[in-house]
Amino acid sequence: MHPRVGHINFLNCLPLTYSLLKCGYHKDMSLVMAVPSDLNKAMANEELDISPMSSFAFAQISDKAMLMPNIGIVSDGEVQSIILVSRKPINELNQQKIILTAQSATSHCLLKIILQKAYNLVPHYEIKKIDPRHLFEENDDYAAALLIGDDALYVNHNHQAGLYYYDIGEQWKKMTGLPMVYAVWAVNRNFYREHKAEVAAIYKRLRGGFDNGIKNKSLMLDMVKEKTVFSRNQLMDYFEVIKYDVDEVRLNALQLFYKLAVECNLLEKMPSIEIVEI
Repeated sequence: MHPRVGHINFLNCLPLTYSLLKCGYHKDMSLVMAVPSDLNKAMANEELDISPMSSFAFAQISDKAMLMPNIGIVSDGEVQSIILVSRKPINELNQQKIILTAQSATSHCLLKIILQKAYNLVPHYEIKKIDPRHLFEENDDYAAALLIGDDALYVNHNHQAGLYYYDIGEQWKKMTGLPMVYAVWAVNRNFYREHKAEVAAIYKRLRGGFDNGIKNKSLMLDMVKEKTVFSRNQLMDYFEVIKYDVDEVRLNALQLFYKLAVECNLLEKMPSIEIVEI
């Protein structure tokens, strides 16, 4: 039986999607394509062997999982796909209602850390789906909304007069001077113990898949040209911003994210980070 490998078919994983679906990199894998929250749950329940996970979700199960080396979703400054849109300047959001528009634990945690640590703010948060094309309707009682993924990219390229826009990757960089690791690739500890050679082979395909997609950027973008509202130039710009390697500096930034999450009572304890040897 092939290893069960999770994959997110979102824009931020497009280089790997291209390699898996168009270049045969999925060989010897049982590929499970799902949204991040489902993959996080499947890893927690040991229903997957290897999968991308949000950085926050990995911290919650680090006793069951290990990190794959030098692979993640990272930005060093702006990220474009996590945007806080506000009626007021960010420093006026204390005790105000902020809508969190999607189940994205890492983004939620990151926003809360930044508002608490950089601005000394304690807003009220509510999870609710909002249409990015109709923000702040007449009867809405919230002061700001955190948008994620394609919704965030949309508002990032379509600013409305009178609103304030804050890129959360940029805010993290301003506060810490460091990049941010939004997602990691993890392997089940028991599976790794029993299948080290298979894990090494799959790792090389995943790592190589990202490199291959970026190298063939034009062909990669052809895959989504009929399915996206974004122009080719906007997508090219986005893939200049998103990085997929996690070096020592980025690993230290991830550790700082966890430390601040513990200080803000968003995580119970520091996770134990153990990296697979390939």
